[in-house]
Amino acid sequence: MKALPNRNREILNYLISKKEYVPVKEISKHMQLSEKTIYRDLKVLEEDLKVRDIHLEKRPGVGISLVLTDDQMLKLSEEISLLNKSVACSLSVESRRMKILTNLLYDSPRETSINKLSEAYFISSTSIVNDLKVIEEWIQPFNLKLEKNKNGTRLIGREGDIRKAMVYLINELINEEPKIEDEIESRIEKATLSELVNHFGHKNVEIIIQILEETESRLGYLIGDPYYINMFTHLLICIKRLKKGKIIYQEDVTYNLTITDQKVYSIAKEMAEQIAKLFELTLPEEEIYFIYQYLISSGVCITSLNLDTTNLLSKANLDSRIIAKELIQTVSNIIKLDLTDDRQLYEGLIIHLKPMLNRVKYQIAIKNPLLEELYKEYSSVFVLVRLGILPIMQAHQLNYISQDEISYLLVHFQAAIEQKIKKIRVILVCSTGIGTSHLLKNRINRSFPEWEIVDVISASWLDRFSNLDDIDLIISTVKLQQNSLPVAYVSTLLNDADVKHIKERFLEDGITKETRILSFPLLKKHLHPSYILIQPKRLENEHSFKEILAKMIDGTTFYKGFLDKKIVTETKINNQFSVFLIDQKVVNETAVGINIIKGVTTTDSKLEIVIAFKDRNQLNELLTEIFSLSIHKVVFERFIQASTLSELEKVLI
Repeated sequence: MKALPNRNREILNYLISKKEYVPVKEISKHMQLSEKTIYRDLKVLEEDLKVRDIHLEKRPGVGISLVLTDDQMLKLSEEISLLNKSVACSLSVESRRMKILTNLLYDSPRETSINKLSEAYFISSTSIVNDLKVIEEWIQPFNLKLEKNKNGTRLIGREGDIRKAMVYLINELINEEPKIEDEIESRIEKATLSELVNHFGHKNVEIIIQILEETESRLGYLIGDPYYINMFTHLLICIKRLKKGKIIYQEDVTYNLTITDQKVYSIAKEMAEQIAKLFELTLPEEEIYFIYQYLISSGVCITSLNLDTTNLLSKANLDSRIIAKELIQTVSNIIKLDLTDDRQLYEGLIIHLKPMLNRVKYQIAIKNPLLEELYKEYSSVFVLVRLGILPIMQAHQLNYISQDEISYLLVHFQAAIEQKIKKIRVILVCSTGIGTSHLLKNRINRSFPEWEIVDVISASWLDRFSNLDDIDLIISTVKLQQNSLPVAYVSTLLNDADVKHIKERFLEDGITKETRILSFPLLKKHLHPSYILIQPKRLENEHSFKEILAKMIDGTTFYKGFLDKKIVTETKINNQFSVFLIDQKVVNETAVGINIIKGVTTTDSKLEIVIAFKDRNQLNELLTEIFSLSIHKVVFERFIQASTLSELEKVLI
């Protein structure tokens, strides 16, 4: 028998197991696919079986049955077994582990055995044991673990953590070339939709689309795309978990249940009633609360820039307003560029922060598909927002804020900074004749109409230019020696790539204008010799800041006998650089600790800076210096290459 598609093989297995007429509706429910899809698959299956002289008999109102002899049944079962074995053996090690993990998550807390897994994937018990070791490491960050007992192996953990792991896994499995046989009308991009259909079935996906449409109608607004996908995935996971059987809910899910928006909670209850009816399930109170958490953590889709946001702003809570104001002020302090009068920035942040704070509170993760692109294009602003949110996380005792969340905040600040620094004074430097110089000037004027071109000069005349203090940017077609001002190098004819480069260069200048002088007086002043660690990279020193923290406790930095459990807030600038902030309430004196973890190469090394601050103004200045350090690659590399205190001091100046 030729290899059948997975779905057709599953239909055939189901028909063999029933040994009677099976309604298409029953097959559809078992496969979690639409009846239309099943009918199409049956046509293909019928053609494949004809060559074996096996027929599908269809009885209207009764169902479908296989027409075959006992010998044919035996032979067919053997061939299907061989096909299943062939498919299982063809899986890569990584794919097999993903499948095992997926089933462990969906079935939790039910056990499976190593023997069952060994038989299912046609590999040795030793290989399965190795797979489970890898899976155990993978689930560790989600606070999940594998428990082994006499009944077998099962995955255990909090229900919320199990679902977070499921969402992460689905995101990891998204196909590059999605194939959806029945086109579904959806706002979700095809790759994600294909993976959801693959996991949960065509019919279930269609029903959830319908439920969410009705929910948005009740809410009075569209749910923003990244939040919509989150909600969509959560509902599908909820249904699959409930269908799988018993779910263990932690007591704190209901004991800490707080409803801050009664309207949204009533909508969550209506959604639960719909799900219960359409999927023939009973949803416990915990599931209604999970749905509520996701709803109040979902942002609004702004369908037009002219949309009146008055109603949305009126619903914003006090925390959103306070944090929006604090974040704008902190970012302004770091880059010495006043953004506090930008009403659009303030209101945009308020609308964004209300659901974001709920996501952070309930530890609901969202993905930004543009994360890598945004980080690459606007790395300076990314670092700026990451540092700006650090003292706010500390002051308001917020959970860790992910890179994806930061990237959404970045967009608001990017637009505000561009607006603030769009009027700049420019000098053009050319090496060619006056005609070409005028051509370049005209093209610059067309691309940047609000810029003032002060003069067009040759490179040899640049040193004689009387006053560069009022110049913001030099655009040059030739290499220049001077380094007191930012320079954007372009071709004489100014192509699209040149325009993009100029935009990036002037924006970088706008946010680093006050940090061009690479000195770090406060870092140097408060760097305590006892709080410096320079050590080779080892697995156990991934969080060596704890050693510095212990030294600070032993020293005079902290008030003795502090009781706060959470006194450290971390922000990860990038893969090489992390900053840790000590709660101001426990600090006796401002101090800075530095941990340099030496890798084989500079790019493999890491830097950790621990800040214990006594005064908020001091912190703002320290963050400015850390921002300057993080965006100047050469200085940062010199910093992590230092092996002694004296070498560090030379870099700090």
